[in-house]
Amino acid sequence: MDFSQIEQLGDDLREIGHKRRQLVEKIYQEVTEGDQQSSKALYQELSRVSDEAISIIEQQKQIFDEQVTKM
Repeated sequence: MDFSQIEQLGDDLREIGHKRRQLVEKIYQEVTEGDQQSSKALYQELSRVSDEAISIIEQQKQIFDEQVTKM
């Protein structure tokens, strides 16, 4: 198992998690202020970033699945 790859995926996931948190805070602020246009654009970005996070989680899972089935 290539631990450096797993570690890099973990770092990427933490970074994306941070981006997601920032986007959620911005969306909340825009909704509170009544700016629907901006909040919709931010939501689309949140959706894209969330898809990236899901992809990274799936990559991590695949790596572990492959290793565990070899045992």
